[in-house]
Amino acid sequence: MNRRAVILASRQAIRGTIVCVCLLLMLGACRALRADDAAELVGSWKLVSYEDREASGKPVYPYGRAPAGLLVYDATGHMAVQMMKTPPPDVATDDWDRFTPQEKVALFDGYVAYFGRFEVDSTRKVVTHLPSADLSRLYIGKREERHYQLTAERLILSETWVQSGKPWSGVRVFERLK
Repeated sequence: MNRRAVILASRQAIRGTIVCVCLLLMLGACRALRADDAAELVGSWKLVSYEDREASGKPVYPYGRAPAGLLVYDATGHMAVQMMKTPPPDVATDDWDRFTPQEKVALFDGYVAYFGRFEVDSTRKVVTHLPSADLSRLYIGKREERHYQLTAERLILSETWVQSGKPWSGVRVFERLK
């Protein structure tokens, strides 16, 4: 091999190495961006509004127009959420053992709670809840996808589902607790 061929081969090898290094750096930056989205979700979030809409577009407020709730994402990939109707249903006594079956049903219908793990797909802007426990047991073992919009102080989760054969959509708005 002549000297010129050796120099050309060396230059091509150097260019190839530079391209590989640049690609690896870009891949690392993309992973960092995904991690940043997950990191930005970490914290405690206060429920501001909870609205469902049936196919006709009519809004429904299953937990009232000013619901109470807390959503927590932690840095280890765990989450928990509790939401309740406000004002809560009335009961005749403060003794749980004396609640009527109707009072218990009203209390159950006015509350949602589950906890487990979560995953973030920042490309699709989806946070997936993976409940391991759930008050109503409906979510246990399921992948509950929520599309998210995230700013420093506000988190909006939206979802769609079918209930009793009808399509529904829902929007939950949260503010970051400090």
